[in-house]
Amino acid sequence: MKKTFDNAVLLPEIQQLVRQGYAVTIPVRGNSMLPFLADGRDAVVLCAYEASSLRVGALALVRAGDGRIVLHRIVRQDGQRLWLQGDGNVHQTEEASAADVLAVAVSVVRKGRTYPVSGRAWRIYSWCWLHLGCWRRYVLAVYRRLAL
Repeated sequence: MKKTFDNAVLLPEIQQLVRQGYAVTIPVRGNSMLPFLADGRDAVVLCAYEASSLRVGALALVRAGDGRIVLHRIVRQDGQRLWLQGDGNVHQTEEASAADVLAVAVSVVRKGRTYPVSGRAWRIYSWCWLHLGCWRRYVLAVYRRLAL
């Protein structure tokens, strides 16, 4: 049986478990991380982080400035300030501080198979996606047409 919990209830529990040193696997909700993380298909394994793991390209679970909690990629960093963006978002970014980070993703689970984000394939994907620039919009448009 599948149970659904409100984020206001679930996320504080996740944060507490991560602080205690546990790895927590949560399903991906929403489509802001398309085309590589999809709602209902994928999950992420979250762990506690060290300052060194907060770098451009990392996937972080963050309480954004408007109070929403998002799992997005760090696209820019200036000291303790972070700018995050979903892979499926062309323009929208969130700004947060390092203190707003609840956890970082250490692996992605897709169709029962686990892919570490520190692995070569994931790092290459992250680098390419971050450097696509204006071409990202066209890749996303093609993906969305093919996925329908």
